[in-house]
Amino acid sequence: MSQKRERAAGAVVYTRGDDGSLLVLLIKDRYGAWTLPKGHLEPDEAEEIAAVREIAEETGIVCTIEGPLARVSYPILKHGAWRDKEVTYFLARADHVTPVPANDEGISEALWVSPAEALATITYTQVRDVTRQALAALGAPV
Repeated sequence: MSQKRERAAGAVVYTRGDDGSLLVLLIKDRYGAWTLPKGHLEPDEAEEIAAVREIAEETGIVCTIEGPLARVSYPILKHGAWRDKEVTYFLARADHVTPVPANDEGISEALWVSPAEALATITYTQVRDVTRQALAALGAPV
């Protein structure tokens, strides 16, 4: 792998539905994959700030970071060269408002789903594992 490292931050964002049920925010990204909202860090930007900013940009949802969850690394091909991408995920809470997918950011859908639906829908294994950790931290059955 190249020495260049892409850094990103995101979160398992949760809310409570009108009936009090736990809901998790998912997005459908530019690759057609269901995943958690996340995005790149600006130079000298703190991971927590980047996560909140990116989630708002991608979904219109303003969230509050509650704590760190996990750090995930994987290789990506960018501009013809392989590099490592490292994503820091947080647990975050938000009000139950309707998300608005940022089509100009490649987000075709954004929605609140039940924990079971989140685990059944998420495309990437590592993201599913992070979501399981968040649900366990929230005391939800996984």
